[in-house]
Amino acid sequence: MSNVGGLYQLQETEIEIESLTKTLKTCLKKLGENEKLVEARSKLISIHNRLEELKKQQQEIGWAINDISAKLKKSNDDLYSGRINNPKELVNLQQDVKTMEDKCKQLEDEELEVMAQIDTVTSEQSEQSICYKAIESEWRSEHAALIDEAKQLKTSISQLKEKRKAMAAAIDPKMLEYYNQLKANKGLAVAVIVQGMCHGCRISLSSAELQRVRAGQVVECSSCRRILYLA
Repeated sequence: MSNVGGLYQLQETEIEIESLTKTLKTCLKKLGENEKLVEARSKLISIHNRLEELKKQQQEIGWAINDISAKLKKSNDDLYSGRINNPKELVNLQQDVKTMEDKCKQLEDEELEVMAQIDTVTSEQSEQSICYKAIESEWRSEHAALIDEAKQLKTSISQLKEKRKAMAAAIDPKMLEYYNQLKANKGLAVAVIVQGMCHGCRISLSSAELQRVRAGQVVECSSCRRILYLA
């Protein structure tokens, strides 16, 4: 294989390494939790927190009802016990009883409303939990496939790097240095000749250039200065 042919094969190997490395980076990025899963979990946590708030609210209302009920029982016992004979005191006690009964009724209505909300949110939690588990299951399957893909990519990249190392060792050091300089400046150092044109800049080559390439000489494109290669 000529130096130019060796440089072209080296370039193709490097391009493949770059491509697989880019694919690997994308693969590793996907290994993190996807937005769909994060969003589903966030919604489930939000519903759970809302449910806990409602249960706490129900508990606090229950405590308030129990407290008023206890006071109401005592006031009713005093009211009907016959121990209070003062008319004004009786009227005040009756007003207190009425106020406590109204408050107790209000709290009981609030408790019923909160209980209805708890039922609704509990149903939402159940539905969202099913949705989250389905998304998580799908993600785990994809995650396992991505791990396998990443392993295969790492192996392929490692093998290609070894192959590149062997290729580079077989090329004349001066040519390799020249190649690396062109690569640093132009991205691609070697341009394939396609239908008489330099594939690097799409400019037609002269007959003289083509003859020199066919003769095995190292020829630069007169336009883009890349090394020309005829496959």
